Amino acid sequence: MLLLIATITVFNFNSIILESVALPLDSNPVSKSDNKKALFWQSSVRKGANVFNRKISSSLITAAKGYDIDFIRLAPDKFLSSKRDFLIGDSDNHTNLIDEDLKTLKSVLDDFHIQKIPVVLTMLSLPGSRWKQNNNDKDDLRLWLSKEFQNQAVKFWKELATELKDHPAIVGYDILNEPHLESLLLNQSPRNSSKVKREELRHHLLQFYSDVVKAIRLVDHITPIILESSNHADPSSFNQLEPIPSYQKNILYSFHMYEPFPFTNGELNKANFSYPGHTHSSFDEEIEFWNKTKLEAYMEPVKAFQLKYNVSSDQILVGEFGAVRFSKGVDRYFKDLIDIFNGNKWHSAVYAFREDTWDGMDYELGSKRRKWNWKMKNQTEVGQVGDDHDDDETKTNEKEYLPNNTIFSVLREQWAN
Repeated sequence: MLLLIATITVFNFNSIILESVALPLDSNPVSKSDNKKALFWQSSVRKGANVFNRKISSSLITAAKGYDIDFIRLAPDKFLSSKRDFLIGDSDNHTNLIDEDLKTLKSVLDDFHIQKIPVVLTMLSLPGSRWKQNNNDKDDLRLWLSKEFQNQAVKFWKELATELKDHPAIVGYDILNEPHLESLLLNQSPRNSSKVKREELRHHLLQFYSDVVKAIRLVDHITPIILESSNHADPSSFNQLEPIPSYQKNILYSFHMYEPFPFTNGELNKANFSYPGHTHSSFDEEIEFWNKTKLEAYMEPVKAFQLKYNVSSDQILVGEFGAVRFSKGVDRYFKDLIDIFNGNKWHSAVYAFREDTWDGMDYELGSKRRKWNWKMKNQTEVGQVGDDHDDDETKTNEKEYLPNNTIFSVLREQWAN
């Protein structure tokens, strides 16, 4: 069935021109004026950056605007809260959104909107799935084993969507950052009553996604929803994804690209690997030569998913890509990745932009390590989130940004085009 509605040619997020064209009737039709959020993704290949900071400074937002960054993928989990977990309250037992945290989040979204920078909101934690770095470096996989936690997570997203559905900055809900149900298979004891079979993982993920999407669509028919592949959003796991029946409109599918991991990860690399060069992936110990051709092959399951389910390229988001900036060849690695993303017309967002707790992927600093000068502070004055991260308030030297360095220049060119 066809319905004559308006499409929008978008010159920027807040400037639109309307034309009439026949499009398929969606089960949840929206008004012409409300189509901006979906058409943000449909109108152009979007090129963004991730911000997972404790504090969002005005200088960060101004800089993002100055670099023409299309959108920010924002994780608020590091924001300070009077409760154990920001927004959630307590991932061990979620009841309601924390009002003061919601006020903080909306204020940050307001600041981005003032500069006309759209935001994708993602959660690093959910009920029964506390982010590892906020959980004493321990994986929390209870969400996938407990219907109670799944119900709490569904309730959380329904409440959050109710609060944010009309916020003009929001252009996407990314349900959960890097789900990794596969970790349930590790170290399973024969006596473990919660033992999970590999063939069950796909069902658990898809059912959870279906429940969350249905709950959000009860209160918000408009905002695009982003679903990540499993195994830490690896592209090779796209063969475990499939569209949710009856809810295929305004859905994006996402993966993260950090392969070959021994190259992109600082602890594993330690100047042993460069790009292009010989190394191996996270899931295969075979040493291979990694170059643009190998990168393309590694992401082939995404294209196979698109072909199988008739998913358009504007529904694919590379939610994160990056490499520790000290590694040799990061500029070439980024150039090859960006060429692949743009060639497939996939949206993408680099990790990260001006991170305030770690600078290993703050590419604006260039490829050299920084020397820190420290001052002692009373422990109670330092932020409550994650003792294993630096706190920017304890550093006496300012970052020296080098926007023309070879790595960041690749990103600047990407954002400008």
